[in-house]
Amino acid sequence: MDNVCIIGAGWSGLAACQVLHERGIGFDCYEAGSQVGGNWRYLNDNGMSSSYRSLHINTSRKISQYRSYPMPEDYPHYPDHRQIARYLDDYVDHFGFRDAIAFRTKVVRVEPADGGGWNVTARHRDTGEETTRHYGSVLVANGHHWDPRLPEPAFPGADAFTGTQIHSHHYKVPDEYAGKRVVVLGFGNSASDIAVEASTVSERTFLSMRRGGYVFPKFMFGRAGDDLISPFLTRVLPREVQRWIMAALLRLTIGKVTDFGLPKPDHKLFNTHPTVSESLLPRLGHGGIVVKPSISHFDGDTVHFTDGSSEVVDAVVYSTGYRVSFPFLDESVIAPTDNDVSLFHRVVDPRNPGLYFIGLFQPLGATTVLAEAQSHWVADLLEGRAALPSTEKMHREIARYKKKLTERYVSSKRHTMQVDHYPYLAELRQARREGARLAKPGTGAAVAPARAGRRPEEVSIRIEAGPEAVWDLISDVTRMGEWSPECRRCFWRGGKRGAGARFIGINRRGWVVWVTSNEVEEAERGRSFAFRTTTNGVRWGYRLEPDGEGTSVTEVWDVSGQSDGQRKRTRSFAQMLLGGHETHTRELRDGMRMTLERVRAAAERQAGSRPGRAGEGSGARAVEAVRVDAAA
Repeated sequence: MDNVCIIGAGWSGLAACQVLHERGIGFDCYEAGSQVGGNWRYLNDNGMSSSYRSLHINTSRKISQYRSYPMPEDYPHYPDHRQIARYLDDYVDHFGFRDAIAFRTKVVRVEPADGGGWNVTARHRDTGEETTRHYGSVLVANGHHWDPRLPEPAFPGADAFTGTQIHSHHYKVPDEYAGKRVVVLGFGNSASDIAVEASTVSERTFLSMRRGGYVFPKFMFGRAGDDLISPFLTRVLPREVQRWIMAALLRLTIGKVTDFGLPKPDHKLFNTHPTVSESLLPRLGHGGIVVKPSISHFDGDTVHFTDGSSEVVDAVVYSTGYRVSFPFLDESVIAPTDNDVSLFHRVVDPRNPGLYFIGLFQPLGATTVLAEAQSHWVADLLEGRAALPSTEKMHREIARYKKKLTERYVSSKRHTMQVDHYPYLAELRQARREGARLAKPGTGAAVAPARAGRRPEEVSIRIEAGPEAVWDLISDVTRMGEWSPECRRCFWRGGKRGAGARFIGINRRGWVVWVTSNEVEEAERGRSFAFRTTTNGVRWGYRLEPDGEGTSVTEVWDVSGQSDGQRKRTRSFAQMLLGGHETHTRELRDGMRMTLERVRAAAERQAGSRPGRAGEGSGARAVEAVRVDAAA
């Protein structure tokens, strides 16, 4: 299978990189900026970040973190952009795929190639050099908060307004509005944040909006608001019941928005994307912000509103959203109309095989987890583990999705790609299950070329001891409880210890204890030791190579020999006990590292410390040469 191209290294692009890296699928990622992070890199030199200096996430840490890599426990409930950027840097370095990202490289053309696949032309921003490569598939993750949309059409008289006009995309700090009279147009999260900030330094701040809406606080009853959301209830309860429960919570925690001078919403709760703010209502209550209806027209330095009132104003900030655009794709490939893009389950373009979109949605929830789930589905398709239904069926699903949007949301360019966090996760899980069913022989579905099995997970370490001494420790499975973080004890079934010998392992995680049957398949002193867990088909191996006066040891975890039934049982067990396969894979890597570090400590203690090397032989030295070659 040809390599994959990923466009963008923000929230969504990095999720795609991590999943493909974990699966062992080759890819190149192109990022116009010098660093990862996209919108969350303040003053990003790619020129497309909309971050302002005080920006914080508006979904909590718990729901915003990647499932494969939690945010640090010392992060606040709602981290700021600096912390998010640091988290994304750590995420990339933890999984080790930074070398696959071409920085300061902008994709300028993506074109269908003769014979299939895509030709991707990228331009280096420093040299101007353009290169074109062929890819089997392209994952578009360029985001949809970088191409600002001003009011369409412009308000009468706007071109002769004597003050300043900017889109909120270009807002960074409130300083330039000190002592001025400012109008902020819009009622989204950015509009609320900017109005609150500007009101602390301005002479007067007006918040202008076309319609009323609902304001969600970031905290309820001392907890982050979205921590109270039940994944089960959001999928099972009728929306009217969900609406009644949330309305009751809002009434208890903040009262009515009309009590703060906001207009009464002309729609039901959840029929527009909500505004999340902890500061807006108190600022309104303090009189720091004056609410106005939409702008009617401009007249010199005066802004007129639709209720007939007017104000002399120095500056206007338009928080009027963004265009969905793909400047590297010709309109004959895809052409969004009013931010409407027709994609199967918000990912697959039925008309263009091999073209996928990651993160192209407006979530009631967080982007990260949803982008991860999308990426796993795409990886299934790339590996041939899943297939797509007919084009006709994909278009029917798209039509149903659009019909639901029009039935639920008020008419707006903002509501063309809405998804609810937990229901959409369930939708993607169902898409993966259906895709796996279609990929089975005899279904008639078109399947991508199958990969030759999953690459093994490998971790390597260097030990200051001879190969024979290290092998003696590794091959003595009765001591495995000393090495493995999960193992309690192992014992041989009979006295035989050569190839073909069997032993029993008793493992434990918390209150769960399980027994595995293992069979030694390879045992060559000083060179290799390997066994297969017959209960789940996983092969564990150790390769030993002389490295100067020491030994380079590689531990291998290989699931390519698992049957379909064993693979399903393993995933079910991981879901039940570990919170999902991704968590299981992450803990597996960490466990393999820990096993080798414990073997190293024992081997070096046994071999004796070398003079003049403090800490050697005690296991206290920093780990060197530890690498993860592929994902489980």
